[in-house]
Parts: sequence; structure tokens; C-alpha cells
Amino acid sequence: MAIHTEPNPGGAPAPAARQDHLLQLATDLLDLGTWTLALPTMRLTLSGRAAALLGQPAGSEPDWEAVLEGVDPADRQGLRQALATCLSSPSPVEHSFRVGAASGTPRWLRLRAAAVRDGGGQVLAVDGVCQDVSDTKRAEQAIAETETRFRALVEGLQRVSVQGYDHQRRVIFWNGASEQLYGYTREEALGRQLEDLIIPPEMRELVIEGTRQWLESGVVSVPAEELVLRHKDGSPVPVFSSHTMQRSLSGEAQLYCVDVDLSERVAAEAERQQLEAQLREAQKMEALGTMAGGIAHDFNHVLGAVLANVSLASGMLPAGHPALAPLDLVARGGRRARRMVQQILAFSRHQALELRPVDLVEEARHALALLQANRRTGVTLVLNYEERPLWVSADAAQLQQVLLNLCTNAAQALPEHGGRIEVALQRLPAGPGDAVAPVRLTVRDDGRGMDAATLARVFEPFFTTKAVGQGSGLGLSVVHGIVLAHHGHIHVESQPGQGTSVHVDLPGLDEDAVEVAASEWAGLPDDSPPPRGRPLVIYVDDDDVMRLTVQALLERAGYRVRLCSNARQALDALAQAPGEAAVLVTDFNMPDGDGLALTQAVRERHPGLPVLISSGYVSDALTQDAHALGVQAVLHKERVLEDLIAHVRGALQSG
Repeated sequence: MAIHTEPNPGGAPAPAARQDHLLQLATDLLDLGTWTLALPTMRLTLSGRAAALLGQPAGSEPDWEAVLEGVDPADRQGLRQALATCLSSPSPVEHSFRVGAASGTPRWLRLRAAAVRDGGGQVLAVDGVCQDVSDTKRAEQAIAETETRFRALVEGLQRVSVQGYDHQRRVIFWNGASEQLYGYTREEALGRQLEDLIIPPEMRELVIEGTRQWLESGVVSVPAEELVLRHKDGSPVPVFSSHTMQRSLSGEAQLYCVDVDLSERVAAEAERQQLEAQLREAQKMEALGTMAGGIAHDFNHVLGAVLANVSLASGMLPAGHPALAPLDLVARGGRRARRMVQQILAFSRHQALELRPVDLVEEARHALALLQANRRTGVTLVLNYEERPLWVSADAAQLQQVLLNLCTNAAQALPEHGGRIEVALQRLPAGPGDAVAPVRLTVRDDGRGMDAATLARVFEPFFTTKAVGQGSGLGLSVVHGIVLAHHGHIHVESQPGQGTSVHVDLPGLDEDAVEVAASEWAGLPDDSPPPRGRPLVIYVDDDDVMRLTVQALLERAGYRVRLCSNARQALDALAQAPGEAAVLVTDFNMPDGDGLALTQAVRERHPGLPVLISSGYVSDALTQDAHALGVQAVLHKERVLEDLIAHVRGALQSG
């Protein structure tokens, strides 16, 4: 655009013309349109560029309302409000609005206007400029849409916490996953400092110094790593944490942290380790059971021989003989050793269940006597019962384990200074389904007690609240299994700080049932008459001591005995004197084959011959297999003195 000026004497443009020239250059460079709104006529004088931007004919002087017709309807009221503000304000006003919506290609305009006043402050007109800012607006919208999508994406992430911090480590962004992961709502977190929210005390100084260096340098100096941060409630939060530095529009450094929740993975890893530990424990228990079976078999061979020979020797001596007292001590020691072997088998749960009439009061007294010798200072053990005997049908060794386990657990629940453990025994009223009134055993302590969550898991195998190495978590699960095997019931009552009571209800026995059961287990009385005809018993055992011991017992009871050291000798003896043998008694575990294989061979060749099997280790599997072959009884070798004669007689009677 040409600017015409009158030359001055020096040939340079006049100052006013020069200013107009510079103003025109500025408006052209910025693509500005100029306009003036006259008052009170409300008509506009538009430059060519302003007319083009507002969609008005060049050189026209439209009124204000005509111009508003070209403005997007949604923006008209805002433009009117901007004009009103301009007329009432001494400062310039800026406002953005859309035009050209009717043509389908709306454009964004920005205007800046200022009121022109006379000396009295009266508004005469409004001068202004306008500019097409469509490109800028589209860029702003794109940025806003990108940020919206980013926020929606980040907010939608599950178990991925995203937090933003300013240069003072104050929270500026906190997504929904952060709320779930760390427990703070967005409102609680915004504005607070990083170290006051999720950083454990031991990490505070390191985090403060590290983030200060990052924010100053604009570079994160540590790689992504696994961390354990802190929940609002103080609990640990395992995460995989990565960090990135960003710059705000003003250039300020901002730190963003992305934390992936590792709780499930950590829990799964802990569960895997627990399962591996349980597997190792189970394998250890299985190995212990196998070892216990071997120990029982070998040790019970010795015990059976010792106890039987002590009895034989005592029977050969007259009353009052000086050797009887030492022999009695040997017998007591042997019986104590036998109980120890039974306890090993009961602990490893590899002992077949032997139900006999058991006086619960007597068993409780024995158990407490053992515990009294090992109780710590300050612990009081009390036994209470209303009557005795209280008969139950039980395996005495396993019932001992129940008592010992429950009392040991109770002692471990007591505080360091001690406390009270009460064992209470009582007969309960008979229920609708009870033939005999049940008997209840209660072990009660005044220790720390248990909450509902612990109580719900108290019978789970390997579950323990004790420190590592102080318990296997098997005590109550073994008790639970033993009680169920006895057709009993067990339940626990406990509250934190109120102690614990464990109630075990077992089926009771009346006096008649006790007498019948006792007679079934009783051995042959010393004064029983010898059997008629001196029946022949073939005894098979690879152990010399046991063969000679059994021979002496049977011959003293009036039987003839043929000793065999292996299965082949036994079959040969039967073949040499067919029909002469009355009973076959065989050991189960022998070098050239077991007693079951011998029984099978005997059944095929001598189907009517009664067979008894003895073993130092009687398992449920052995008992079941023996009964399937028609074996009359399976004898515990350590009880050969008490049981052998009675079972031989029973086999002869049944035969």
C-alpha cells in the first residue's frame, strides 16, 4: 500500500506520515484488520483486511448488528459482553470468536479493542484490530484433545499408577490407579510433597536429594527398578517404578513417575515359596515316616525279645528272688521304650489306628506328668475332672499326641512371664444320635488368643503364626486328623487377649463295652489250661533272638513249635507234614520275601491253615492287605508277650 506525503524542505517524510507508514507495515506483517465503531450510530468503519475477515463488502460501513449476524450464534453473546466491558473499562479488551459458520468453514478471530474518550471521559468511539487465529486455535484444540486422550488413557490404566510432581516435589497429577495403589484420593494428594505421601522413612533423604538433582538437571539418573513404597495405612506397596522428566509450557521441570503394581506378583512369589516350603516339609515328614517305620521295625524286634525274655526269666524264679527287682526295672524300661516308638509313629502319622478302651483321665495325667517336667517357669498346669474313669474308644498313643500338641500350643500362646493351662474332662449329656454320652476334653489357656482370621485357618496344614523356625504349622492339623479318625469333633473358641479354649468331643464307652473290648485284647491268663494235644505252631522269622523267644513262650503255653528262618523253609515244613500244623505265624519283613507273599503261597497249598503276621511296624496298608488275604490277625512284635498266645488260641478256635 502506497503512502502519499508532502515533501518537506529536507526531502524526508513528515513524522506523522512516517508513523502511519510504520503502523501500516506492522498491520500488514501481523495480518491485522483495523476497525472503528462510531457511537452512538453503532456503525463500523472497516479496513480492507477487517472487511474480509468479517465477511463484509469492501468499503462498506455496516452496523454492529449486521456484523453480529456473521458471528457464530454460540459466540454472539460473548462478543456483546466484550463490547460492554470495553465501553466500561479504561483498559483494552481481548476476545476470540468464530465467524463464517454458515459457509461451513468457520474461522477463529481475535479482536483487541479500546474505547476512545473525550476530555470528560465520554466514550466517542471504539477502535480495534482483528486477526485470523484459526491455525492457533486448531493447534490449541489439538493439544487439548491430545491431553484429554492422554488423561483418559492414564486414568483408564489398571494397576499402573501415574503421578506428576513440580519442581518442589508437590503433586500436580494423580491418576485413579494411584488412588487405588496408595490409598490417597486425588484431592488428598494434590499439592502434597512426594516424600510425605508414599516414601518410607528410610528412603526419604535419598529421594529428596535424588529428585532435587533430577529437577535441577532435567535428567533422571537412575534406571527403572523395583521399589517398596508406602500405602496411606503404612503397609508396604511393591512396585516397578520408572521416572521421566518433562517441561511445562513455562519451561518448568516436572517429574512423572509410573509405578506398576507388583502386589499380585509378589503375593504369587510368596505363595510359590510357601508351597515349595510346604512340599519340602511334606517330603521331610514322608521321609521321617519312612525312617520311623524302619526304626520301629528294627527296634520293636529288640523290644519284643527283651520284654518276652524278661517275662520268661521272671517266671522261672521263685517269689522273693533278688533278681526279680532288676528284671522288673528292665521290663519298665522296655515298656517305656515301646511307648517312645509309638510316639514317633504317631508324630509321623504312619501308625495304624488301634482302638482300645482308654481312660481319658489316666491319659491326661500321663500327658501332664510329661509336660510338668519340661514346663517353663511361671506356667501352671491344672487337671480338672468330675469323675473317673472316663472311658473312650481310642488309640492311646495318638490320644497322647492330641493332649501333648494342645498343651504345647497353649504354652506357646502364653506371655513370657507365664500363665495358666487347664485341662478339663467331663461327660456331656447324650445327644439324639449318641448311644453313649460323649466325653469332652478341653484345653484352655489365658494367653494372647486369636482373631477371627487366624481362627478360620487354625486347622490348615502348615499354617502358623509363629516366627520362622519356631513351628511347622502341623500341630493342630495333626490333632484335627486324629480326632476325626476317632469319629470325634473338635472346635476352638478364642478372642484376642482373652485366651483360647480347644474342645475335643470323643464317643464314650459304657462299662459293658469296656469289658467286652478289654476281653478281646486280653492275653491268655497265666493259669489258663494248656491246649489239648499240643498243637504244632510253625513260626517264621529271620531273627534268631525272636525265634528262640517265641519258641519259649509257645512251649511254656503248651504248644509244639517248628522254627523257620525264611519262607522257603516254612513251605518245606508244611509240605513234609501236611495237615499237622495248626497255625502259621510269620514275620512280615524278611530278606527273601514278605509275610504277605508267604501267606499267598500258603493259601494256595493249604487253604484251611490259619495264618498270623507279626511286624515291628504295622501300617494301615499292611493291615488291609493282610485281611484281604484272610490273615486272622496282624500282631505288633513289641507286644508279642501280651498278644501272641491269645491270638494263636483265637486262630485255633476260628479254624
